[in-house]
This record gives sequence, structure tokens and C-alpha cells, in this order.
Amino acid sequence: MTRLLAIDTTGDYCSLALKDGDRVLQCHQSLPRQHARQILPLLDQLVAESGWARTSLDAVVYGRGPGSFTGIRIAAGIAQGIALGADCGVIPVSTLQTLAMEAGHANPDARQVWVALDARMRELYVARFQIDQGFPVFQGDESLLTPNQLPVPPTSDASVGAYFAGSGWQTDYGFSDAWTAALALQPPKLTLPKAIWGAELALALLHRDASVKVAPEQALPVYLRDKVTWDNKPKVGG
Repeated sequence: MTRLLAIDTTGDYCSLALKDGDRVLQCHQSLPRQHARQILPLLDQLVAESGWARTSLDAVVYGRGPGSFTGIRIAAGIAQGIALGADCGVIPVSTLQTLAMEAGHANPDARQVWVALDARMRELYVARFQIDQGFPVFQGDESLLTPNQLPVPPTSDASVGAYFAGSGWQTDYGFSDAWTAALALQPPKLTLPKAIWGAELALALLHRDASVKVAPEQALPVYLRDKVTWDNKPKVGG
């Protein structure tokens, strides 16, 4: 068994989860601009409910971005502090891949998932994933794009198994007719990442490559604000 604490504060929700095998405890509350004040009391309450000592954790999972600059920093800082105290590693997970993980499990026929989060300033954090036995595989890189910079959408044929997730698809930033048609065919249902799916993603990543668990001092945020093309690499740390 791998005992995980997962944290996601990249959006308006303060999302926490404890997972050990089939046992899961979670908290997912809408707390816009209150993460810094509320996360530690909520975390203490969740740990108390579990009866687990923090030192029993095998790793701390955190949503490393993209998302709210402040929220990403909070998640990375809390994850680092708890991991140092528990003498365990951290596992950074992409918020976009976390949403794709949930979407792939919610839609068993999904073959691809397009994720977009609202980046404000009429821009979107975007990534596309191929679903391989429930696991979302990046197709290209995470990007910061305006709607008119989006690549060509999937065909409108429902049989292709294309799904959409994330708050970005529900903005009024001005999508092309092709994208409007694609989104009308499969309206997005998942809007913001949940910590429990960050934990599930972390376990899947660990199964593929143990090196995804890193030392606490490597708990860094990932920002995309300076990234302007679909193919460039994410900017790490600012």
C-alpha cells in the first residue's frame, strides 16, 4: 500500500484527499481567495479524522499547475513543509492531466480528452491527452493559448470518443464555429481538478516511473504565463 496526502489549490476549490488502498478521505470546498487561511485547519481536520500520523505518509501529492499563481504556490509550499516533517517525498502532478484522468474514468469510451482551464486575460491553459487503459498520455505539451490559437478541434463525429474537461471551455472568450460545434456535441462536465484524482494520477505515474517522487525541496510550481505556443516546454518556477 502507498499512503498519500494530495493537495490541490490551483483554482477556487481547496481540495484535499488522503488515500491508502481503498480507504479514501477527502475535502473539496469552494473557498475563493481563502486557501491560505483555510487549508491548514481543513488538513488538520482530515488527518484527525483518518487517525493517521503525518509521519506515516509515503508521499505528498500536489497540483503543481497550471492554475492560479497564488494557489499553486500555496500547494507547493504546504506539500514541501508536510513532506519535510514526514520525511517523505513529493509527487507533483499536472492539474490538466488530473482533470483528464478523471474524465477518462468518467467516460469509459473516451479515446482522447481535451482539457482547458481559465487562465484569465482571455487565455486558456490547454492540453490534449490520449487515453490508454484509463491513463491520460500527453499529446504535445501544456500551453497558454487564446481561443483563436487552439489547434483544429476533433471531428464532430461522436464515435471518435473525444471529451472535454475544464473551466476554460465554459468561458466567453470567443471560440471558432468549429470549436463551438465540437463542444456542443460533448459539453464539458468537469471544471476544476480534485485532489483525489491527483492521488490516483500519482499512483499511476509511480507505477510507470518511481522517479516521479522527488525530494521535498523539489516541490516547485509550474507556470505557463510566458508560454505562447502549443509546442514549447512549460516554464518552471516563475
